[in-house]
Amino acid sequence: MRLLELENPPVAISFMDRPPAGLRRNAEAAASGCVFWMRGFKDSFYTDRTDHANCNIGSFTHGFLSPEEMSVETAPDVKLFQDTGYFPLSEFRKVPRMDKPPKYVAYGPLQETQFEPDIVLIVCTPQQAMLIAEAVKSPKLMGAPACGAIPLACKDGNVGVNLGCITSRIRTGIKPSELIVTIPKKEFQSFLENLRARVDANNKVAQAVTAMLNSSK
Repeated sequence: MRLLELENPPVAISFMDRPPAGLRRNAEAAASGCVFWMRGFKDSFYTDRTDHANCNIGSFTHGFLSPEEMSVETAPDVKLFQDTGYFPLSEFRKVPRMDKPPKYVAYGPLQETQFEPDIVLIVCTPQQAMLIAEAVKSPKLMGAPACGAIPLACKDGNVGVNLGCITSRIRTGIKPSELIVTIPKKEFQSFLENLRARVDANNKVAQAVTAMLNSSK
């Protein structure tokens, strides 16, 4: 929060075989799984596959739906994407996806959660994403669907910088000026250490360049 000057806290996301002790069950319907990211700014809770069922795309990336179930006949979101030309059905073969569905998915503000996150998700500006990208090894840039950022980090172990998708932005309220970054657990400690150094270096360069510009006026 301090180093990146984030508007909202990082969200801890964890995939579990049993409900975490002391954590409440989600009781509020959501248009898509990415809505839980935004709720995770302020609250800790867990979900199961039924909570994600309103979005075929998110259910697919989380492993709740198989590739065979992603058809225009059975998945309304897939049909919408196909009919509008937004995201052809053939492109789903390239979308990151969990190998098997989790039984439960927990969310909450990173600084307050009592469960260990598998992923840390950050909603940030391009400048904040620039600092993050400088602090990690070979971040992966991707676009639609936004929820593909979850298996990209959790299964593939890559830090992802996701440009988002229009459906996610409408449902979550993620701003046009914001991106999504996902950091896997194994990368988080080294990321924090590198981020401190990168922020310090950026501040020094910014001060020097500003001084040079001011002296040339």
